[in-house]
Amino acid sequence: MNIEFTARHFHAPDSLKIYAQDEIQKLERYFPGIIQCQVILSHENNQYTTEINLSIPKRKLNVKETTGNVTKSIDRAVSKMAGRISKFKGKRNRI
Repeated sequence: MNIEFTARHFHAPDSLKIYAQDEIQKLERYFPGIIQCQVILSHENNQYTTEINLSIPKRKLNVKETTGNVTKSIDRAVSKMAGRISKFKGKRNRI
């Protein structure tokens, strides 16, 4: 899986990038066919927003989560994306 990392309106330290990549790698347990992942972290008004855009065959999945803590927003976004992947797999298997 190819992971692109972008930080907007603040400088993300390397440790934060590594943390985000480690969390994103966990999504491969739910769907091993992930082609590309784009992680966008932004900081505005003391709020951190994590946006995850996943490209899987024939589909793009997006989630966005905002909290006051950057690692918490990453964790919540990954959790939300895991739910979206599970829902997508359930619909795909019914067809």
